[in-house]
Amino acid sequence: MDKFRLFVMSFWMFFLLVFVLTIDIPIYLAEDYELLKISELLTASNVVAIVSIIFLIVGIFFYKELSNDLNGDYSLAKKIVNIENINSEYFALLVTIISLVAFDFKTVRGIVFLSILLFILYAIFVKTELFYSNPSFALLGFQIYKLKFEGESIDKIVITKNRLEIGMEIQTRKLSEKVLFNKS
Repeated sequence: MDKFRLFVMSFWMFFLLVFVLTIDIPIYLAEDYELLKISELLTASNVVAIVSIIFLIVGIFFYKELSNDLNGDYSLAKKIVNIENINSEYFALLVTIISLVAFDFKTVRGIVFLSILLFILYAIFVKTELFYSNPSFALLGFQIYKLKFEGESIDKIVITKNRLEIGMEIQTRKLSEKVLFNKS
């Protein structure tokens, strides 16, 4: 799965919040109303809202693709010998996302600054493989475990909807070198 897709999925809540904060369409329902011209609606704030709603829709599309991709082949079952629930990892990214909402989206400087910051976050996201801490997964009922399989020396991160325990045998699908998905 492409890490850019997972990044967009991670930030869908942010895009929703930005849309709500920035959309600026006057609503006037009296009899003497006048239709606004499109040019009057193309403010910096509304452009940010439009881009946010596009990324929100794209994130939903990427989630549907992920669901389809994860129906493919899985490895042979492996036995869990050590396990640690690391669901708290969701909160670090969630706090980052919420803090981004404090930016000024009504100025070009604020928009440029936010764009640069999102690019930096994406670079960190890709280099550190932190895509597994996706808050969207938490909302969709997924759990994150750090575990070790029998006969393997390296810990793996497993994303699953199941409750895992030591001694269970599970099938996984590789999302990256250290991150796996467990079929529900």
